[in-house]
Amino acid sequence: MSASLDTTVVPQPIIRGIQAVGSVDISYKYNSSDGLLVFDPDIINIREKDAAATATSQYTAIDTSNFIHLAGFRLDSQFLQAAQQIASSAVIPILGGGGLALTNNNRTGALTINCTRVGVPQGGKAAVAGTDTTSGTAATVDGRLGKINAMGVLGDGAYYDMTMIAQMQQAQAGGDSCGSTIRVSFKFMGYSTTIEFQCCTISNVAPVRLAGNDASDYGVQINYLNWTVCFEGISA
Repeated sequence: MSASLDTTVVPQPIIRGIQAVGSVDISYKYNSSDGLLVFDPDIINIREKDAAATATSQYTAIDTSNFIHLAGFRLDSQFLQAAQQIASSAVIPILGGGGLALTNNNRTGALTINCTRVGVPQGGKAAVAGTDTTSGTAATVDGRLGKINAMGVLGDGAYYDMTMIAQMQQAQAGGDSCGSTIRVSFKFMGYSTTIEFQCCTISNVAPVRLAGNDASDYGVQINYLNWTVCFEGISA
């Protein structure tokens, strides 16, 4: 006698969720021993004259030792996407209709970030005026964008343009041998989620993109070797 088929219908629960649009913090740290993202002035040269135009400061690096916040993400579409590069399961067909499943926990992948320019490098608090750096000494370690306040005006702070940071990491003298760490934090239903992408290297970032009645999408592509996730909430 064959077993009867259970036709009981299990009702689906009503699912409700709340997440604020664009309420995401993306931060960055270069993995050098001192956290400095040093750039080659022959490729990226950032200089700033004082108000009287009597002295010039040259910015030779950005201090990322305490993580810096990134800006310039386009909210008119999916602005960040992570995709693994190696499949975690493969099936080998076996003669006779069977199969052998091969699995791994490889966590390498690629980030695609849709971003646009929102500002230009500016001297920060660490700026030290020096002589004209074409023949004098380099002046400082900074190059910050400035914090974007509620009115959308650049002021004091440490928010950096995503496109600029990607271009500077790509332009490391002799190539990038350190990589970076990128953290993506957001809240959903009152719980905080932080995903950390480790050993990030720049795969592709355009030198420049210009558009007419639009903001150009630089489509930064980043490879990572591992990712971890942390969920944090309030216990009852």
